[in-house]
Amino acid sequence: MSSPPRLRAVKRWKKKSRNTRCYNVTMEQEQTQDIGAMMQSYAEDAVRMAREFRVELDYSEQSLEQVERLLEQLLDELQNGPAANTSQPSEPLPNQQVDEMSRIWGGYLGEVVRRRFGGEWTIEKYPTGDFLIVTLNVNGAKVFPAMKIHKRLTNGAADNLLAFYQNVRARLEAKPGGKVQ
Repeated sequence: MSSPPRLRAVKRWKKKSRNTRCYNVTMEQEQTQDIGAMMQSYAEDAVRMAREFRVELDYSEQSLEQVERLLEQLLDELQNGPAANTSQPSEPLPNQQVDEMSRIWGGYLGEVVRRRFGGEWTIEKYPTGDFLIVTLNVNGAKVFPAMKIHKRLTNGAADNLLAFYQNVRARLEAKPGGKVQ
């Protein structure tokens, strides 16, 4: 008997790249990778993965509502299996799965912001830590999409993606020159 399509998608997702971290990268990687192309590629991976769950993403603000629901569903299936009993406590995801999901969905979240407000992907030192992180610079503001997804996956619905985006949007629109593209 074959696995249901969603479970196969989750299994393929688990098998993806395990060699890089979503936000903790080396200086050598910073010098050799085109960060913008890499994050766009992760965003495209998110769009493809969403299709396997019969969800169409279009990089709109409204699509983030679908991403929020999809992350909850994927998280539940990864933790508990396809026939999850949500009344039982779940095990935390292994770090490599959280990292991979953070890269993919952080790429998508960042591309939604970048396509609306402009900006450039870079790797910079995280303001409150001693590590490098993929950063979206928008008109002087710094957004850390992969970090946000990481928090969403580890803290649950309390770190809601839509609330985060609405806060980012309000701050970017309030900045001088905060034009929508």
